[in-house]
Amino acid sequence: MLDEALPVRTVRAHCTDKPWMTPNIKAFIKARQRAFTKGETPKYKSLHAKVTKLISNAKATYYKSKAEGNHQSNPAKWYKTIYKLAAATENQQSLSSPDHADLMEIADRLQRSFTKPWLGIQPDLPRLQAVEHLLKDSHPPLPSIGQVKTVLKHLNPRKAIGSDNIPAWCLKRYAEELAQVVHDIVLASIVQCKYPTSYKHAIISPIPKIRPPTDLDNDFCQVSVLPQLAKVIKKLQLQLNKSSFKIKTNQHAFMSGHSTMSALTSISQNWFDSTDNSSTGRQGVHALFVDFRKAFDLVDHKILLDKLADMNVTRSFWLLIMSFLEGRTQQVNLQGVLSFTASCPAGVPQGSAISPTLFNIHINDMEENVSEQACVNTIKYASIRLGESSDLQSALDSVQSWAVENKMELNAKKTKDMWINFTEAPPPLPLHIGDAIIERVDNLNSWEPGFKRT
Repeated sequence: MLDEALPVRTVRAHCTDKPWMTPNIKAFIKARQRAFTKGETPKYKSLHAKVTKLISNAKATYYKSKAEGNHQSNPAKWYKTIYKLAAATENQQSLSSPDHADLMEIADRLQRSFTKPWLGIQPDLPRLQAVEHLLKDSHPPLPSIGQVKTVLKHLNPRKAIGSDNIPAWCLKRYAEELAQVVHDIVLASIVQCKYPTSYKHAIISPIPKIRPPTDLDNDFCQVSVLPQLAKVIKKLQLQLNKSSFKIKTNQHAFMSGHSTMSALTSISQNWFDSTDNSSTGRQGVHALFVDFRKAFDLVDHKILLDKLADMNVTRSFWLLIMSFLEGRTQQVNLQGVLSFTASCPAGVPQGSAISPTLFNIHINDMEENVSEQACVNTIKYASIRLGESSDLQSALDSVQSWAVENKMELNAKKTKDMWINFTEAPPPLPLHIGDAIIERVDNLNSWEPGFKRT
């Protein structure tokens, strides 16, 4: 149906084409070169002048649409545009290869690397009968056509196309015409408590953590490219059910109205009081910044669904989330070459609108395992101690116990601690996770803005 209404149009392009290059300019360049080859000097000079003028006008139009007015308001965007206009090149290498067989082999290796955390994990979902007494037996909230139109009109047209081959720009441009059809799909999904099977297949884009990447196992992270209609369903589900999520107020990640700035604001005053007010007898702050290895990938489906049921969500929403998690598959896409298909028995897909919220629900009870003496802020938390001693190691041990119980893993390499003190009190002993010693730092930039010990 899509091919009949919007047939695919083939356009020749090259990976080195400048963003202002158009088929019209290419046609004149081709004619100019043909005249040069045949020795038609007058025609060549005329076409040369024409091409020069077309390129100059195209660059001016590109600058006006992309950069003009951004020098002060958006310097990063302005610099990026000037960088392209100046024909500067970036030294960005990848592990790609022009040979199709090599690309297939690399894609398969990346797939094995991404699915390695799931080796030995069998799909394990709770039975409805076991949690039904915790769920609300009420009619599920249903979206209006107006809500569907709003979500469609706010889709990002530049987002990658998922496995359904329906581009976001198409849904956005024809939101008025398609709203009724999409509304029917969303209603059927909610009423039947079933997530469409075809929307459970993710195309994985391997994103280099460093450039150039050299290690397939450690230098790439995976981002799931999902069908745009799948994103519409999950965004509407979030809007309709967000009041049911009893996520603690000290959680700042992936929360509306919160950010790294609000997280820093919530703890910096306590830190200031501890280090500046000597009359209380407090001499310093011992802060710990915890990192989880493969955090989204290791979310256990059964544990997550049990915690979701404890929040007293509606029966239909709980069943829909179970359907969303069950039977997921993925393939790695490397320059158009797809790897073998693998199942996803655990984790929540990075790229889905609802995954960050599900992760917050999964870690929502972590602070209950930590003593009240530690001021906890989910993944990263600080401990303010009296006197010269710190028992933050016991808090770290509690977090480690929580991680083991919830089938998560702490990343000792990326976990850091910081000792902030303006007296002569000796710093606390190093922290450790098992046999691994936690690195003590004087500054940390993983939050923006970062902070340092001064």
